[in-house]
Amino acid sequence: MEIINSKYYEGYEGEGEIQFIRHLTNGDKYVIRIWDGYFDEIMRGIQPEENGWTGLAYYYNVEEPWWEKPWEIPDIAIVLKQLQEIKTELLNVEEKELLVGLCDILSNSWRLNESVWIADE
Repeated sequence: MEIINSKYYEGYEGEGEIQFIRHLTNGDKYVIRIWDGYFDEIMRGIQPEENGWTGLAYYYNVEEPWWEKPWEIPDIAIVLKQLQEIKTELLNVEEKELLVGLCDILSNSWRLNESVWIADE
């Protein structure tokens, strides 16, 4: 079964969409559909490391394999840490709420050894 959360895409149909796809241990999928404007603002909050971009920010900023096809997040713990370190003062209410939700998805997936994929629709 596929559970789809479109809360962060409603009203933006036809515009850019990012999906986080959590593959649950019971075989189901949980998909959160995100307007790319919200996602872009969240990604702007991730700062490069001393040696450059890492984790999700690396793929986002160099655009590989971002736009080609859905891809599995290789290290959920790194991505979770990046998102948890974002300073939320510059985010609007929806972006803050989305950030918390993404952290929950990644935290639970990491704890349960589940995979999370990203798709640019």
